[in-house]
Amino acid sequence: MSNSRISLESTISQIDDIVASDIEDEKVMMSIEKGEYFGLEPIGSRIWEMMATPVKVSAIIDAMLNQYDIDRQTCENDVLKFLSELNDAGIIRING
Repeated sequence: MSNSRISLESTISQIDDIVASDIEDEKVMMSIEKGEYFGLEPIGSRIWEMMATPVKVSAIIDAMLNQYDIDRQTCENDVLKFLSELNDAGIIRING
């Protein structure tokens, strides 16, 4: 678990030791290092895919706003909360 705070300007990416597979429109992942399984629903799966290469949190939010009918504040709150959960699980990397 990292104590780094995630902001709109943070650049984030997936860690390297995650094995992921698609099951319908959801993603099932396993951390090789921790031996833990994670499951993501469709929106979380889409965010995860965007993190295959380093991406700014603000770019993820912009993509979500273009794809879904949601207001900016709710989107920012939901995305930051989701990314914080992934960070607490130790499966993303924060670069600033």
